[in-house]
Amino acid sequence: MSTPPHYPTTDCAELLSDPTRRRICSILSSPDPPVSERDLAVELATRFLDRPAADITPEQRRQQQISLHHHQLPKLADHGLIVYDQTTRTVSLTAEGYEALAASTDTHHQPPATAFIRTD
Repeated sequence: MSTPPHYPTTDCAELLSDPTRRRICSILSSPDPPVSERDLAVELATRFLDRPAADITPEQRRQQQISLHHHQLPKLADHGLIVYDQTTRTVSLTAEGYEALAASTDTHHQPPATAFIRTD
């Protein structure tokens, strides 16, 4: 496996300004790595839809998994924030990913997946 190219911190900060990519790194920072692409898709769907994993439909999981596989994970891997093994379809956060996530958390306050504001 070759060493990923090094990107300046500003590129990583811009990359993690996207809430989906920030959420992916956040998910990867908590469990024991590596995480399967399928489990990551389910967890991402639960956070976006604010539902338990048991309520995520196969279609919702599949949509998340397609987005992960073709767009989000390759972009994060190209910047060295994750290791994405397409053979085993597993993902883990790199040390650079932890650093970028910590820096982005300092500058982006992550709201809950859904927020309810009462105005009565």
